[in-house]
Amino acid sequence: MIGLTRPERAHELAGRLFTRFGSLGGALAACPAERIELLDHAMDVERTFRSFQRVLKQMLWSALIRRPILSSDQTLHDYLRGNMAYERVEHFRVLFLNAGNELIADEVMGIGSVSGVQVWPREILKRCLELDATAILLAHNHPSGSPVPSRADRDLTEKIASAARCFGIVVHDHLVVARRGIVSFRKAGWLK
Repeated sequence: MIGLTRPERAHELAGRLFTRFGSLGGALAACPAERIELLDHAMDVERTFRSFQRVLKQMLWSALIRRPILSSDQTLHDYLRGNMAYERVEHFRVLFLNAGNELIADEVMGIGSVSGVQVWPREILKRCLELDATAILLAHNHPSGSPVPSRADRDLTEKIASAARCFGIVVHDHLVVARRGIVSFRKAGWLK
């Protein structure tokens, strides 16, 4: 790479990242060690990536807080896609809401494998009670890129919703987040 100008070098490194990870989102979600190797150990570029990740997540978070959250809200979808769509393993998160449907907390309740994650309804409801949440939004990602829920996803959602009803907690929706879109359980008729 000796003899390349800065713009040529930047173009070459960007090309490597997009060839390997397919998109900016894929490159941002990649394992830092993989990025560093592809970048020929250019730590200044890696630091820029990490800074950009933090800024992007803060921007998405800022747009979400201090206002009612609805499962069909584009701001919510942007936030979830920015935080989950490109993860390499499944993450199950719960957005805990107050009576005005404003965000109290966003917590990852489970991290799994490339094809599944295990969560316990009991732990989700315990956390609802600790936070005085009156409603929740469930979300998990599919690393495969397809947002189509599995039968296990549907069964788990019904268990959580059934248990939540016993405590007067509303499950507004369960969103499956992937690179190729988001599927809403409520819109699909799987959550009543």
